[in-house]
Amino acid sequence: MPLPAYSDDVEGKGAHDFDAPDMRQHPDIIRPPNGHSPEGFEMLAEGKPMFSGTANSRVILVDMDNTLCDWEAGFVTAMKKHHPDVPLVPFEQRKNWKHEDDYPPEHRQIVTDVCKTDGFFRDMPAMSGGVSAVKAMKDAGFDVFIVSAPLPTNVAACSAEKTQWVEKHLGSEWVHRLILTKDKTTVRGDVLIDDKPTADEGAMTPEWKHMLFDKPYNQHVTGKPRLSGWGEWSKACAMITGRPRELPTNLYPTGINFSCVFPMFNQEEIVKKTLAGLCKQRIKSDFKFEVIILDNNSTDDVDAIYRKYREKLDLTFIQRRKLENTFSVPSGRNMGIKQAKYDFIVGMDSDVILNENFLENLYQFLSSRDPSTPYLVTAERWFVATEDWTDEHVMKDFSVCGTFPRILSKANYFKPRDNRFSHGKVLDNVREGVHPWAYFYGMHTAFPRRVWELIGGYDEVYDGWWGYDDIHFAWEMIVKGGCIPVVLGGTEVYHQEPYGSGWTPVGGVINKDGSSNPRLNKAANPNWKRICDTIPGYADWKADHYRRLAGDIVTL
Repeated sequence: MPLPAYSDDVEGKGAHDFDAPDMRQHPDIIRPPNGHSPEGFEMLAEGKPMFSGTANSRVILVDMDNTLCDWEAGFVTAMKKHHPDVPLVPFEQRKNWKHEDDYPPEHRQIVTDVCKTDGFFRDMPAMSGGVSAVKAMKDAGFDVFIVSAPLPTNVAACSAEKTQWVEKHLGSEWVHRLILTKDKTTVRGDVLIDDKPTADEGAMTPEWKHMLFDKPYNQHVTGKPRLSGWGEWSKACAMITGRPRELPTNLYPTGINFSCVFPMFNQEEIVKKTLAGLCKQRIKSDFKFEVIILDNNSTDDVDAIYRKYREKLDLTFIQRRKLENTFSVPSGRNMGIKQAKYDFIVGMDSDVILNENFLENLYQFLSSRDPSTPYLVTAERWFVATEDWTDEHVMKDFSVCGTFPRILSKANYFKPRDNRFSHGKVLDNVREGVHPWAYFYGMHTAFPRRVWELIGGYDEVYDGWWGYDDIHFAWEMIVKGGCIPVVLGGTEVYHQEPYGSGWTPVGGVINKDGSSNPRLNKAANPNWKRICDTIPGYADWKADHYRRLAGDIVTL
């Protein structure tokens, strides 16, 4: 069955057709690096590159408190409501960015705690002209993001209220432009508009230029550009156009470098082992990599994760609002990739420990190929239980990963081997053009950022329900983006099962009657209908795949 051509009719102006890659023959067989056995791993497809480069957006970052939001007015309102007997320091007499430092010792705890009261951030008024200014900057062609640090002592509630504020004043489409982070120096951009005098001090030297939003407590700062009010918003735009954009090509090393991006929600101990695996990558070649974590406002101690690994890795940690449904993976991946500084993305899940040779093997493969040809690369996964090990075990000796018990996972349909490769003639079928995208899961897939930009990133319509966003993404990368799909040998990854997820040790017997795995119930999942409506023939192919998987009771 040939691959379908991709057709996108734009407002009746004609179709943009993309020829499907020729899946039948390709002489360039992948040789697994480091002498690994080539069994089961080779070139899956050939595709003609069809992407075109896209210029990086000019990015303006805007702070919230006392910049976009009138924090001071909200503070005065809250104090008069909850502590009317406490005298207020007039705003024009404020000398310190931390407002509590302007109050006598006996009142400091009061003025600190009032910021934790219900509705404090949600009900702040907007700074005069601020909302119209950020919209005008976006309409002028700039990529505008709102960047704010939640209260460290009240992260969950503060993050939720900041999200509500953005939705109320700017609309729901701006919620995805809100970045909540404890360290703004880790966020990419050209200009940050912020009232904090030391906003550019943090874990990294920021890529952006700090433009002070004028306040009484920052008048002592010299040498930084200023906005005296939102009526001057065009100054920020002029600052970018008058200053050469520090693109990755001149700000960061050129060539093949990797941005490892994954979303997370809780599972603190699992995430730490994932990061430990990244720390233990065996790098022999001249390349760099960074790690970007997108957190959906976890209730676990994610601060501890950041503190522990920020000095060990080039780590960016971004906090999103806690969504009503935690299956908001596509939008999370897109937000993380937007912050990536390198040209190749390694899309991960928070529970995947990369093989210690993963990045080196990936580099060796890509560096030996024509750089104008885009590849979509994945590897086999091993399902393991890691409850009895900590990240310190992995940090001390990565070989401990080889001792993790292999398991029969519900997520893998209780197969001892990765279900994508667990029945015969899989790769033969792929070479004949039978749904290669079905083998590319989001947990460990590498691809060029430029092709991600071309197709518009992950389709966020899949937010809210489990699965198939990665299959849709791979389909577009191959058919629309011209990527050659590849399974790389000798580069297996360790998939950690979440605690309490219900797995069976290898050697057990599973009753696979369909009811044992709720993911087999496609009728209740709208994403299943979406993917079947999008990819011709996918439903029939997947049904056959399930029949093959369910053919035998698993024993080993």
